[in-house]
Amino acid sequence: MRKILFGTALSVALLGSGRVAFAYVTGADPGLSGAPGDGTCIQCHGTTLNSGGGSVTLSFAGGNKYTPGATQLVTVTIMDPTAKRWGFEASPRVSSAASNTGAGTMAKVDSFTQIAGTEGTIQWITHTLAGTRNGTTAGVTFMFNWTAPATDIGQVDFYVTANAANGNNIPDAGDHVYTSKASLTAAPVVTNRPMITSVVNGASFGNTIEAGSWVTIFGSSLAPSTIAAGRTWNPATEIMNGILPTMLDGVSVSINGKEAAISYLSNTQLNVQAPDDMSTGNVAVTVTNVNGVSDTAMANLQTYSPGLFMVTTKYPAAILADGTYVGPSGLLGATVTSRPAVTGDVIQFFGTGFGPTNPGVPADQVYSGAAATVGAVTATIGGVNAVVEFAGVSAAGLYQINVAVPAGLASGDQPLVMMTGGVSTQSGLFVTMK
Repeated sequence: MRKILFGTALSVALLGSGRVAFAYVTGADPGLSGAPGDGTCIQCHGTTLNSGGGSVTLSFAGGNKYTPGATQLVTVTIMDPTAKRWGFEASPRVSSAASNTGAGTMAKVDSFTQIAGTEGTIQWITHTLAGTRNGTTAGVTFMFNWTAPATDIGQVDFYVTANAANGNNIPDAGDHVYTSKASLTAAPVVTNRPMITSVVNGASFGNTIEAGSWVTIFGSSLAPSTIAAGRTWNPATEIMNGILPTMLDGVSVSINGKEAAISYLSNTQLNVQAPDDMSTGNVAVTVTNVNGVSDTAMANLQTYSPGLFMVTTKYPAAILADGTYVGPSGLLGATVTSRPAVTGDVIQFFGTGFGPTNPGVPADQVYSGAAATVGAVTATIGGVNAVVEFAGVSAAGLYQINVAVPAGLASGDQPLVMMTGGVSTQSGLFVTMK
């Protein structure tokens, strides 16, 4: 008997398999996906499967193929002309042993889904309370990541049961239950196809990105082996008529279906400027090169994603008007001058992701100027408020923040915090004071 998760139960029913199933607005109990050996939501909701005039479908970022060990986005789409509240449960199985053998692992990508449970190799994913989206009409989608088994295990069958409910909080004939199955087979093995492991803020390496700002993609086989050591763009030959390159050495990047400018590429890292985009939330990212197209990775696109570029893991890139770096003496070696800051110094910090500007600065274009941020940027050094004299874009995707050092700070390393749009820069930043 599977463990029952206690909560606000809408109903209780005995399944033909002998399991006890609870239907929750906070998520279905394991074992209701419609896979062999599982039940469905029909025991508590509705009267006849697939009879309500709607449907549930599964779609995969990689089509009907999976790459062993690779992660791809799965989308569950539920449609029903009369429903007002929504739920689902899905489970991937090895086709040849679907009743007792799971296939790969699933993980949520947002607050609308959660893992319902696991039993051996079998795993189930379901909705959350937020995911039911009470009052939403016509249809909804749920998304989650699926990581395929490490080897080719033959056909994988994805089972899903969906509940398109009428929203009256009573399991009755007004709720419609739909089932579906999708099958995937292993993709042909492609040597050195690009693989993305993460998509992060290009300055902070945090897990959010911003349109028009710098983004770092980590992975493997991202660039041709001939340039595995890495290179940056050549401004003289690869920036044409003020337009930044969206392809270098046959490598291109798509973020939410739009091309991104590429400034640096290597086998394991790409630095790109996210294209202009009014969207927020999870967006798809792919890398294409001569060896093929990567599986889709997800990035969290937000209006604000502030991060400061660093010269060490502790000190941000910070210079004074005369070009001297701020930090302990010798921070960057004997040939680069650095010194601690003193009261009254105006320090220039450099970052990305500090939000919209006025005037706006289009992505993928050369820029030199001072486009101020629309939202206020605040700063504290050692817990003391510091005056931000300027914050804005000074070059493509690059923000400059000029901060006046306040009085009363003790000598030594003092913590630095900047915020904009209610979002803080990365933690662990310091300014050295004299």
